[in-house]
Amino acid sequence: MRKVLVVQCGSVGREVVRRFGDFPEWFARRLAPLTALRVARPYAERLPPLTGLDGVLVTGSLSSVTRPQPWMEETALYLLDAARHIPVLGVCFGHQLLAWALGGRVEQNPLGMEAGTREVRLTEAGRRDPLLEGLPERLRVQQFHQDHVPGVPPGSTLLAEGSLSPVQAFASGHVRAVQFHPEIDPPVMRYLAESQGEALDRLAPGGAAAVSSSIRDAPESVQVLRNWAVRVVGARE
Repeated sequence: MRKVLVVQCGSVGREVVRRFGDFPEWFARRLAPLTALRVARPYAERLPPLTGLDGVLVTGSLSSVTRPQPWMEETALYLLDAARHIPVLGVCFGHQLLAWALGGRVEQNPLGMEAGTREVRLTEAGRRDPLLEGLPERLRVQQFHQDHVPGVPPGSTLLAEGSLSPVQAFASGHVRAVQFHPEIDPPVMRYLAESQGEALDRLAPGGAAAVSSSIRDAPESVQVLRNWAVRVVGARE
């Protein structure tokens, strides 16, 4: 079985963890049948040697790349080293951290927080890429972020785009990154929308009511993780 390191870049908060688990558990529900997962938390411990790993997955976080901390810089270098030899996938904060590591820019989205179930569009390159191959051109995904990547990092290829955050997925060598959350399911999204209602009213287009009413199943986006495990990392279904 392929071995994947989950680089957990933060926690979703005590009450969310109590009700639904944390980032590693969410990814495990999608990937554990295909890969053996190991978790490392770079803000609290040293990242392990890359020897014996077949892939690295970088999670979301409540932290922001726009306010760099030493552990982020160390993790960015670790991920670039990993990507010289093995596949690396970044999700949300992980997407932003990888973009930053590759020389791209991360900023607070001037259009506001992107949250709820939204649509992204695959580019021609995205439709051919193993990460997104076989998925519909217009893909329904779960979103919950305020920072974004306004343009692809130097030398990278845009795989998916959106109306609120333009870079929804990109590729660069062994690196793949997605702004959206293929690991999050609707019950988690609904709880986040309810618990963050005041913030959404201030920051999200249409506020909390618009976010809550948008939430739908997004089964195709779950396939993104399976594609990465099987078509990129080489796991057996």
